[in-house]
Amino acid sequence: MFRQSCRPLHTFVTEFVPKHHKSTADEIQALREFMASTAEGVVVLTGAGISTESGIPDYRSEGVGLYDRRGHKPIQHQDFVASDGIRRRYWARNYCGWTRFSSFEPNVGHKCLADWERRKKVQTIVTQNVDRLHQRAGAEHVIELHGSAYTVKCLSCRYRVSRYLFQQTLNQLNEDIITSD
Repeated sequence: MFRQSCRPLHTFVTEFVPKHHKSTADEIQALREFMASTAEGVVVLTGAGISTESGIPDYRSEGVGLYDRRGHKPIQHQDFVASDGIRRRYWARNYCGWTRFSSFEPNVGHKCLADWERRKKVQTIVTQNVDRLHQRAGAEHVIELHGSAYTVKCLSCRYRVSRYLFQQTLNQLNEDIITSD
């Protein structure tokens, strides 16, 4: 199907956490007081920054983001649907990277939000991320603005399949490819 070999994947670690200042004791205390005083759950919006400590690089951060380090941008939806070649490139890269991507674990930020949800301090988490780390940390009320990397949907008939099952199909169709799995 793809007829290219999968190269070993770079080991992602916290080298992708953008430069930031360490939270002060006063900032932490202010957050504790805010959450303690909240009668109803708040809505939390997250983006790539919450997952960098799990080892998933963001796109934009200077020095560590994928745009900055590699100089290329992700495939845009309109290009994906318009070009068979772009779809092949996307799925070849996704096939090679799936095992690593799906192995990332929730970090303390994901776990804290899930805990606050259980304690009714957080009502909903709205995320731009497709990594499902909020759900893997135990959060149940998550809105995924950009969908999820864990579901594959047919562009023609809207058939859906688990990304894990789709990987098995890709493995069967590409037995001649040596992967890092």
